[in-house]
Order: sequence, then C-alpha cells, then structure tokens
Amino acid sequence: MRSAAGRASSSAPSMDIDLKRQSFPLCVVWCPIPVITHLFPPIGHLGVCFSDGEILDFLGPKFVHRGSLGFGSVARYWRLDPKRWLANGEDVSNESSAAASSAADAAFDRGVAAHDAAVARASSFFSNNEHYDLFGNNCHQFVAHCLNVGAYGGKQDWNMTHLAVLVLLKGKWVNAWACVKTWWVFCALVTACAAKSWPALVAYAGAFASLTTWFAYYSFFLAQPLRKVFATPVAAREGRELNAYGDGRA
Repeated sequence: MRSAAGRASSSAPSMDIDLKRQSFPLCVVWCPIPVITHLFPPIGHLGVCFSDGEILDFLGPKFVHRGSLGFGSVARYWRLDPKRWLANGEDVSNESSAAASSAADAAFDRGVAAHDAAVARASSFFSNNEHYDLFGNNCHQFVAHCLNVGAYGGKQDWNMTHLAVLVLLKGKWVNAWACVKTWWVFCALVTACAAKSWPALVAYAGAFASLTTWFAYYSFFLAQPLRKVFATPVAAREGRELNAYGDGRA
C-alpha cells in the first residue's frame, strides 16, 4: 500500500484524464442526478478526485463512496490548480530559467501533496461525523470542505453555491453527448411550456428560483464552513486516513 507522499512522487500515475477508467486527477467532477438534473440542469452530483484520479463522493450519512460517482459516469470536470493549495505563492520570476523550472516543479509537487492531504482529511471527517441532507449538507458541501481544509485559493469559506457556479462556468464536458443528455429534457420542457402554457412556464421558473434561493441561503447563512474546518483533525487521523487511501491497486 502506497503512502500519500507516493501520490506526488515521480512514480505516480499519469495526470492525464482517462474517460474509460473514469480517472480525473486533481479534478472536481460532476454528473447528472436522474430526474432532478433533467428538470433543473445546474443541479447535479459532485465529487472530488485524488491526484491518481480516484473519485470520492459523499452519498449518505457518514458514507464517502470511492471509485466512481454514485449516480453515473462523469459528465463534467473542473481541474484544480495544485499551486493554489499553497498558502503563499512563490515568485520565481527573478531566477534563472533552470532554477525557475525546478522551483515550479517543486511547487507543483507540494501542491499535489496538499491536494491529496486535504481530500483525505475531509473524507475522514465526513466518514466519521457528517450526516447527509440533499438540501443542505450534501455532496457539494463535502467537496467544499475539501477546499476549505486545504485553504484552496487562500479561502476557507467555500460552499455549494461557489462550486455549482464554478462547475457551470469552468467545467468541461467529457463530450458533446454528455451535454445533450443533461440539457435536452429541460430545453424540451421549457419550449413546450412557452408554446402551450405561460402559467406553467412561470411556475417552472418559480420552482427553480425557490431552489436556488434556498441553496444560496443555506450556503451563506447556515453552513458554517469554518466550524467544520476547526473540527477537522489535522495530524493523527490525517496520517491514518492518508495511508488508508494509499493506492492498493498497484
């Protein structure tokens, strides 16, 4: 079984996306939830990946699932920048090209290690403490907690609204068919409502606005991300969990 440090080593697997194996190193990954996503396409299921591409997602009370997304194949992914896990960016602009390249590689490796540590810590915390709520403490909040414990981008207040917007704006579709499958039912319903019944279209828009308002309210007023960060163990449990998540497949 490989240690966490081994994930960032030179012998670590490729960082390339592999759709066949559902391997998305360093990525936040998204897939549709049947029926719910078809009616409201921005709403879906979120997970996060280790640097070796293994997917983790929060599926139920104290249950972090591994290996795939619980509702199907990945449809969109957003790759995180390893250097944004580091507390202080490193300015190598005044160094020689060789030194700058070496420093950049070292910063990348440290960022990869920080990414894996944050995901492992968050997984351990949710597996031991957190209950699931589709309309509150859900898969998006799990991924947000990964970013918060690692202070990704210098922030510790990531929430489901931030992630939903970023996946919508920055997420890449795995292929055109994934996009079509996600949006065609919604587009057909909106077109039918607009053609046949404006009151139905208004009711549809009202339902979507209500869901959006609730998720935003929960994110910014009820979630308390810093409380979870402070409650997440740093040392002892992290070490055990990092080893537990070492790659036993090699």
